[in-house]
Amino acid sequence: MKQLLLVSAIFLSFKTTVKDELPAVNAKIIEYVNSVMGKQVGRGECWDLAAEALDYAEAKWDAPYGFGKKYNYKTVQIVPGDIIQLSNVTMEKKTEKELMRWKMLKHTAVVYEVKPQGEIVVAEQNVDGVRKVMTNTWSLSHVKTGTMDFYRPQSQ
Repeated sequence: MKQLLLVSAIFLSFKTTVKDELPAVNAKIIEYVNSVMGKQVGRGECWDLAAEALDYAEAKWDAPYGFGKKYNYKTVQIVPGDIIQLSNVTMEKKTEKELMRWKMLKHTAVVYEVKPQGEIVVAEQNVDGVRKVMTNTWSLSHVKTGTMDFYRPQSQ
């Protein structure tokens, strides 16, 4: 019984991110993303999704890329509703059969879900010519070159 209580106490001490625990601005951004999933936002550019979501959430931000308070994702917890700006990013993933490589010169995405082991689900559009909002899973360990800037949206 003592072991069960100890395991329960340890389990409860881990912080999990659920919608109710998100900053209010981030929760509104996720609400917006859910409302446009599968649809084109604005002109269909990747940047349009972040801009419209920030406006919907009444967040304070400076165009073109001042999406909120910039932070280091290696030291600060990533949460849904954060915005990511990529510059010259190369991602690589080795499978048993091949090496897959993606290159993104400039790309903007919204963190949709945070998974264990450095994986995040992003909401994005204008991927491989598809100008509709979709989700994709990225592993941060697959980033080989370039810059990934993470922003925490701020209320006005």
